[in-house]
Amino acid sequence: MADWRTTLGEALAGKSAVLLLDEPLSRHTTFRIGGPADVWVEVGDESALAAVLGFCHNHRVDWHVLGRGSNVLVSDQGLRGVVVCLGLKSIEISGTEVRAGAGALLDEVAERTVEHGLTGAEFLAGIPGTVGGALRTNAGAFGHQLSDLLESLTVLDPAGERREMAKSELHTEYRKPVVRDRVVVTSVRLKLATGTPEPLSAIRAKRREKQPAEPSAGSFFKNPAGEPAGRLIERCGLKGRKVGGAQVSEKHANFLVNTGGARFGDVLELSQIVMAKVEEETGILLEPEVVMLPEDRR
Repeated sequence: MADWRTTLGEALAGKSAVLLLDEPLSRHTTFRIGGPADVWVEVGDESALAAVLGFCHNHRVDWHVLGRGSNVLVSDQGLRGVVVCLGLKSIEISGTEVRAGAGALLDEVAERTVEHGLTGAEFLAGIPGTVGGALRTNAGAFGHQLSDLLESLTVLDPAGERREMAKSELHTEYRKPVVRDRVVVTSVRLKLATGTPEPLSAIRAKRREKQPAEPSAGSFFKNPAGEPAGRLIERCGLKGRKVGGAQVSEKHANFLVNTGGARFGDVLELSQIVMAKVEEETGILLEPEVVMLPEDRR
């Protein structure tokens, strides 16, 4: 075992953390693709997270945060350093204010708020991700996005120091990160309204109707102005196009799916074919919504 990994294990002794070495990330992504992480750590509270970040800061070890792995494509080479999974799943509701841990499932936030007679978060129902992960791409659906609800965030900086980020510091652009700083969000504060919530069963059913059953990372491309990405891709005759184990879904063309044994390179090549064909035939350059890991941080 590498020295730093041993030292990290010692630093986390007695804390709310589970540490695994050389953990295949294909077990933690909805695409079922991804090589090993040097260290996988699931933290159960802010204290454990602060210890991990402080360690990485002091020992110059790279780190990544992975939620439910529902909007990422991870390299077959895996990720170097530490991959942190947030087990911060609490959801607290007081009046029309909701405080949710970054590890809370979006579907659970929708469920709990509806139970309390609150409206505004119903669109989160059925989205297969966590609150923290949703901040990475300002996730949304049906004309709504997470940033519409945000009041503030609690974050830890790379040294493990805690601070609050006000609404004025957050970004609200379509499918772009809500937070641009190199920090880890531990919880969010949402503002909802009282009213008659939409039935979540109908929203979930609408998602199931459109989305393929095979492993995927959700919608692969951002919707350009004017016409949805899926319709553009279908119009270009790309439904069913395959590269290795990756395929443009027959059910919804904006989903690239893993038909079995797909590799990172298969999905990447297929996405490039789709982008080139759509640009050639329509003049529109599609932009991936899915985050490629590792990211280029230059």
